[in-house]
Amino acid sequence: MPMKDSALEGSLAQTSFPRLLFELWEKELSGRLHITNAAEEKSLFFEKGQVVVEKESLSVKNFLAALAKKKVLLPEQTRECERHARSRKISRIKALGELGLLSPLPLWNLMGSFFTRRLFSFFDLAEGRFSFESGAALAEGRRFDLLQSPELILQGIRQMQNFELMENHIPDEDAPIYISTPYFLHLLGLEPYEKYVLRILRQAPRLKIFYKSSELAKKENQKVLFAFICLGILSVPEKKPKSREPREQPEMEQGKILEALTEKCAYIYKYVSKEIGPVAQNVISKCLEEIKPGLGPLFQKMELLPDGRIEVDSAMRQSANLLPEELFKSLVKGYDDILAAEVLAVKKSLGGVHETSLVKNLEKIGCL
Repeated sequence: MPMKDSALEGSLAQTSFPRLLFELWEKELSGRLHITNAAEEKSLFFEKGQVVVEKESLSVKNFLAALAKKKVLLPEQTRECERHARSRKISRIKALGELGLLSPLPLWNLMGSFFTRRLFSFFDLAEGRFSFESGAALAEGRRFDLLQSPELILQGIRQMQNFELMENHIPDEDAPIYISTPYFLHLLGLEPYEKYVLRILRQAPRLKIFYKSSELAKKENQKVLFAFICLGILSVPEKKPKSREPREQPEMEQGKILEALTEKCAYIYKYVSKEIGPVAQNVISKCLEEIKPGLGPLFQKMELLPDGRIEVDSAMRQSANLLPEELFKSLVKGYDDILAAEVLAVKKSLGGVHETSLVKNLEKIGCL
């Protein structure tokens, strides 16, 4: 769904709540997000993409009850806070400080944690609508703190129970996948098992291979995959919406798809050549030699052309006839595997920043 600067609206069935948080954070948008579903309605304020811990949304009475439940405060202390706030006509938050029950640093940390937990129910929402009012702002006195969305997204997804929602946003096992290294990756507080999943994903061109390699249960794998998708770390070629226009001839569709794949190969070669010059040919050639044994018979005599395209069989590629379905599928799968391997070669040769830039540009080339 395209995002506008002035307004944003849509369905949570298409854009999940954690993905929505990330998009607002990535675009550094400021304003108010409205979320409605059959059960409730809620508004969240954002400042340059960060979630605002708002005074009115905190529900201080419930906050005090939670402190008592966690035994941060004794029941008598919460009652004392209530009495002090009423007698002095001040907020309960201020009363906590005046009574010396909590100092500012732990108080602010506890408020942020309480506010975060109250958002967790929205992560499991599979139905509902959202709209974003750009420019809506809070008075300074109503803002307690700001939450960094990437860390909030991780926390929320870790406690999710709606596995059907997560599965709906995870690509098919045979779809090619790409792993990016965003600039904020090292700032994320990834747990050891999440780092483990990331390491395996970097070596797996498809999820089928990843699932076989990982020692986590499939549902736990999917929870981590969903988090990486929401955070833009794991990406797949975008699925094109079904068109109502008359379909083209099958042979024309095949030709366009194969041409798009070879265009992507050529772009990668051009990108690497621009960065490292003639050495690019050695980098790509070595990559192709390493992956060739796993590509099947169609690619055993493949040739790297001077412009970076991959030629399989010139007679077959120049044919205007419709290829058998199984042969065509084998060709597409082989090219997808080559693209994934070449992206990985770029990461190894040029680093994660170049890999991220390359993947974003590849999505704009051709049509898969």
